[in-house]
Amino acid sequence: MVIFLFLYFINLVLDFPLQSDFMSKYKSQSDYVLFVHCAIWGLGLWFALMPLGLFAWWKLVMLVGGHFIIDRWKCHKHYKLWPMKKTPLPFGDGYKKEPVISDFGSLYIDQTLHAVQVLLCLI
Repeated sequence: MVIFLFLYFINLVLDFPLQSDFMSKYKSQSDYVLFVHCAIWGLGLWFALMPLGLFAWWKLVMLVGGHFIIDRWKCHKHYKLWPMKKTPLPFGDGYKKEPVISDFGSLYIDQTLHAVQVLLCLI
């Protein structure tokens, strides 16, 4: 459990404070910038696994590739393509369609999937 918490803390540090403003702004516009962010994040976690004796090449591929897929889903707002809910408009003027998942909710899904990646590294 302590190892998981340590690795999850490393995940948070690499995913937020160590991400430059440039990357934060442009990773939703450029897959190259997104890939660089994912590579930095994946390599950082991978290097954290070395002293713990959990080093393996497949983990680097899983970390970088998985992070890219997860963040691309979030950055390109693909969750807004998912099922929509109908919200009645005031005064009975019909309905407005809204995504079931909010922008803030997508952050929870993003970090939950990254936690799963960290758990897979403990194998």
